Amino acid sequence: MMILSRIRKLAAFSAVSAVALAISAYASRSGDALGEMIVPAASSPQIAISPPARAPAAALSVMPAQMVAQQSVAIAAPATALFGANLSGAEAKDSDAVRPSFSDLQGYIDHFGFKLIRYPFKDSRMTPARINELRTLTEHARSRGVRMILDNHTYQWTSVQQQVSFWTTFARNFSDDGSVVLDLVNEPGGFNDPVLTNDWMQWIRDAKLIIAGLRKNGIKHPIAIQYPQWSATFRFDKAEPASTACESAGCAIDRDKSGPIDPLNRTYINAHRYWDKGSSGTNRVCETTWGASSGLDGFAAQLRKRGLKGYVTEAAFGSSYSVDKTCVGIGKDAIADIKANSDVLLGITWWGGGRVWPESYHFKIEPAKATRFTSAIPTYTRQLLGQR
Repeated sequence: MMILSRIRKLAAFSAVSAVALAISAYASRSGDALGEMIVPAASSPQIAISPPARAPAAALSVMPAQMVAQQSVAIAAPATALFGANLSGAEAKDSDAVRPSFSDLQGYIDHFGFKLIRYPFKDSRMTPARINELRTLTEHARSRGVRMILDNHTYQWTSVQQQVSFWTTFARNFSDDGSVVLDLVNEPGGFNDPVLTNDWMQWIRDAKLIIAGLRKNGIKHPIAIQYPQWSATFRFDKAEPASTACESAGCAIDRDKSGPIDPLNRTYINAHRYWDKGSSGTNRVCETTWGASSGLDGFAAQLRKRGLKGYVTEAAFGSSYSVDKTCVGIGKDAIADIKANSDVLLGITWWGGGRVWPESYHFKIEPAKATRFTSAIPTYTRQLLGQR
């Protein structure tokens, strides 16, 4: 969800700046279909990047020697966009005691029928035990042909070095056949480079360096990148004239000429959309001054214009108990837009899933907790599956 201000650490990227240059010749290797789960090739040599002075707790590697790398399952790319859900709890305030369990995941996949799961977490909680637990979840989802997005839900755009270090070590614990997507930072903000002072230009520069560093270290997983201003779909492109500074991700992507976003072409734009006033996600009433349009078709057009693909990883327009009358048309239009633009919108994960949410939560996906996986699937939840 949206947080209006965060204190950020100074972005330090000199240790990996050479990586982007060294890897540029590697850009032509990617021939994989975007969004496809693939069988990874034999492991290539890995080039380690020195860890930061204060590495996150999750930098402890727990990967058994052969478990992750050798269990490859080829899963064909979906012909249509995937409809999924956020399964919250591991990112909860104060503790992760209500983090998703194995039975929670089973319920969302086998009972509800979601085809895509986003798992928000905090990197500081990713102890070896938590990593093992999470890997059990990802492997089960993988066995069911369901992709999981691992979302570092911290809002903190730390240095290039720190992000490369964390994700390199963390990602090696999970299959890289496309079944696990790395969501680098949720709704990043507070960019504070003392030289490159435009947030958007720092974001695209850092993002390219981070992705280049991960690829240089042998990380082949698909990557999802969010952008400043809460990664809102309607803020992706503000059509800034050439004479003004960038105020959107689309502008920054267009103006940064340092090379491809990802030399493996497996990085996707990751956006959010709530339809209440201010798009804060804090109100069940939708703002309808623009009509019953979700705006997701416009976001898709901007991706298509640049040859990009993406996910919408947070969105909501109601709960399992009710949908406000102001949101009915917008919800229908959102689902129609996802389906109609599946060439660039690979999937959506709706917000409001998991035991962490009280019964009164206005975006709650599940029915009552006592019967959530035994009662009939609510009409709203069926809508989130892309059903009528």
